[in-house]
Amino acid sequence: MWLLFLLSGTLLLMVVSNLLLWENVSSGNLNSNETDGDLLFTEGLFDTATRLSQDIRDLDIEFLRMYVSTSFISGLFQKMLEFIEDMEFVVKALTCCHNYSIKTPENLDEAQQIPFNDFPKLILSRMWGWNETSKNLLTILRSIPGMHDDVISLAQAIERKLAELFEYTQSILTLIFGPTENVDRSIFSGLEDLKASDEELRFFALCKFSYCLRVDLQTIELYFKLLQCAVNVNSNVCLSINSEDSS
Repeated sequence: MWLLFLLSGTLLLMVVSNLLLWENVSSGNLNSNETDGDLLFTEGLFDTATRLSQDIRDLDIEFLRMYVSTSFISGLFQKMLEFIEDMEFVVKALTCCHNYSIKTPENLDEAQQIPFNDFPKLILSRMWGWNETSKNLLTILRSIPGMHDDVISLAQAIERKLAELFEYTQSILTLIFGPTENVDRSIFSGLEDLKASDEELRFFALCKFSYCLRVDLQTIELYFKLLQCAVNVNSNVCLSINSEDSS
């Protein structure tokens, strides 16, 4: 932890010097050898956090697939197909995952309009929410009679990796911004239906959980890219953002 505080001052200066990113992603450059170690350390944190997020999204897909494959309710798989194909229902039922104080951006252009100092709260509110929600999910699944062990094991894996990602996220944001206060603490509200006796209600509750988790993780990965580019405009991530902007 002491290393994070030693590095945070240097990184803050680097980020400030690169704030023109929000006007033009190809701005500024830092070539001082004194910052090379800081850059490598921070790049490693970003890379690990992004990889963890991607792993969780893969586990999330497998988690829902396992739940469907271990369910004995006739026609549940067909219900899933109908659910996915009914886009009007998806828009109405799934797009309101959390009541965040700042709207989730739908693309890179919208993300780049977010004030730089809002990023810590944006990211930590989502990470805190899913870290707590995954614990609640695991508790509920364990209480459901007959819940398959493989489903519970995947929920455990998601919970562990979310906790790990939360720790990495806090380290990254502390390095760049210092301590963050007044973070929204909004827990996903769709888990109550998992306690219902109706199998279809439980299924749709898990579909919504799965969808909302993936959306927020993809949003966090986008925020990581922008922050990584702000810290080091020579990073491969920054070059990829430049390519997206010019396309």
